[in-house]
Amino acid sequence: MSSQSSELTTSDVENFLHEIKNAVPLWVLGTEEYSHQCELINTFQRLSTSKPFFTAPCREIARLMWMQNPLSNYAAQKFSEVSDINTPDELKKIITYISTINMDCVPAEDLDILLQAGDHSLIIKHLLPLLRGPEGIAYLASSWDMLLRLGSAELAKSALELTNWNELLTPVKHRLYAQYSFLYLPPHEALESVEKLDGKIWGVWKEYIKCELLLQLSANDEAIATLSALWKNNIWNANWGQKLHALLNPVDTANILDSSDEVSILMYSWNNGKLIDNTLKNVAGSNIGRASVFALNNGSNDSTGDVVRTAGKLFQEGQYNSIQLPVNVGAPAARNWLLAEPEVRKGKWAVFLDDDVELPKNWLEELLATAKKYGNPGAVGCRITSTTKPTSLQSADYHMLPPGIVESQIEGLTERIMIFNNCGSNFDYGQFSYTRPAIHVSGCCHMLNLEAINKSGPFDVRFSPTQFDDLERDLRHYLDGHEHIYAGQLRIGHIQHSSLAKASNIRGMAQVFGNKIKLESKFTEADVEKMFSKDLVSLWADTESKWRELAAHL
Repeated sequence: MSSQSSELTTSDVENFLHEIKNAVPLWVLGTEEYSHQCELINTFQRLSTSKPFFTAPCREIARLMWMQNPLSNYAAQKFSEVSDINTPDELKKIITYISTINMDCVPAEDLDILLQAGDHSLIIKHLLPLLRGPEGIAYLASSWDMLLRLGSAELAKSALELTNWNELLTPVKHRLYAQYSFLYLPPHEALESVEKLDGKIWGVWKEYIKCELLLQLSANDEAIATLSALWKNNIWNANWGQKLHALLNPVDTANILDSSDEVSILMYSWNNGKLIDNTLKNVAGSNIGRASVFALNNGSNDSTGDVVRTAGKLFQEGQYNSIQLPVNVGAPAARNWLLAEPEVRKGKWAVFLDDDVELPKNWLEELLATAKKYGNPGAVGCRITSTTKPTSLQSADYHMLPPGIVESQIEGLTERIMIFNNCGSNFDYGQFSYTRPAIHVSGCCHMLNLEAINKSGPFDVRFSPTQFDDLERDLRHYLDGHEHIYAGQLRIGHIQHSSLAKASNIRGMAQVFGNKIKLESKFTEADVEKMFSKDLVSLWADTESKWRELAAHL
């Protein structure tokens, strides 16, 4: 089904699910990640030569990929390859122009160094004059994403306005301004920019972004109507279907804190006094009911010890517990220390929070309600984003790739365990705000079932100081039969990046590589195949059920 389709029927949905599941089973991973979009387009394009059914999803994913990356040579070329006679002439001209932009004039390495340095004054001095020149579009194509990420609304807007646009690309300028508005301006202002876009060129992108802005404005009924109309004509979009189903079937948080006395909220910190102080205040200011709170100072020599020691005043009497360790025992051992606390062991759930998170008031309610909806999962995690504008995704909706599909990144090591980084580092447009089974959830904020801990064991201290300890525990428990749930309707802000992202020097990378080797050695080839197959079967069962429910409802 494509954006050109007529009324959706149940048989359309059944036929779609049957054809895609048999021919392209990895479609179910999602339709947002750029490299996966490319793979899907190429696969559908190949299949369509003998089976016309795949022509429409091929064309429509290519259309979306270009709309999401309107200055990309490759995205424009792929869309041009698979577009049909119904493509408006103006859009064809834009696509042709973008696909033939000469990018050789841009010194990519030098530009990357300039942008990565993040010095706004140097960017203004060296890049902005080039945007005014004859190759301005090429320079903007190479820098727009990073310009948005630098956190300066004025810099991104200036770059857009100073670029040497021609009349043909005016709709592209408007599209980029709408993106800038979404990321930096209040939602009512951003919605005005989105509404002005030409629907013949930006149709599905415009309607999806409109839906998300309506949600931000609490116009839920209008947002659901917008997304319903969009999905009915684009059932190939896995993320939109998941999001729509989540909006129509929100988890029930009513009275969920009645069971909060079964929860322990656990934190540990090393030399992060200011950040854990902020996190503890976030926890205290949120709805946690009668949950117990534990904070562990992991051998710090800054203010962390004092912060942890005195934080009891933030909570009800008897609710808070502090632990002081004389040395840093590493993340896995610190977690196990907290899990071994007698009061924690008496409960049902242990929630680990990083020491640098920002929490919405209902965060624990969402985790508990999700756990209740899915029975008795081994772990529940959520969507993790940055805390400042523009909001970017750090982790969401993790699944396993087929063993051997990705080339090993460590020379001499056969890497079988490859986790699909579904969200990449994309901006958060709400495209992962849904709930479904997962093979792994982010350790930044995850709620662990203590029955699973007792059966399958705590964290493996061999993964000190921290890399892959969350993943190893999740995989081990998953292999033992415990389900994990990604609760993407809940967004948690994370101030710092993950330990993997911060491992930029030789020592840090050596620790990452060493722990990845340990991870690979813990699971046999048969184990990995079993986990991948189980994850894929679970995803398809979830998707088939939801698509059928949506077809019946809509």
